[in-house]
Amino acid sequence: MVELLGGPAVIPQLVQNELDLLAVAVQGLSVRAVRALQQHLRFTNKEMSTVLGVSESTLARREQARRALTLDESEKAIHLSAVLAKGLEVFEGEDEFHHWLSTPNVALGGIRPKELLSSVIGRDQVRDILGRILYGHYS
Repeated sequence: MVELLGGPAVIPQLVQNELDLLAVAVQGLSVRAVRALQQHLRFTNKEMSTVLGVSESTLARREQARRALTLDESEKAIHLSAVLAKGLEVFEGEDEFHHWLSTPNVALGGIRPKELLSSVIGRDQVRDILGRILYGHYS
């Protein structure tokens, strides 16, 4: 997940477990980490801002001022990177995962998975579906 957030150049602390991720979130992720994640997901600035629950202008101001995200925003970005990591594991490539994220999904009631990523419950649902696909239990 650290690689998906820009790697050690962006997150210099050693991350070996979830408590280490919590420490990263408490310290606050940089906007550079968000931009790396955004690039992997191929999200627009508006989509990324929506997922993080922050306005585009606020995110841009923080990026220019090199200010960190809040704990809540950092946790959302970290959780989103976990969804991305699971998606890459399942689909073995960003193109395939991006297509899946953008396609209405029967198991999600016809909703495109990317539309659910702005809430914890939605992200959990997407990860659950990805897990079912990975283990051949897709419904």
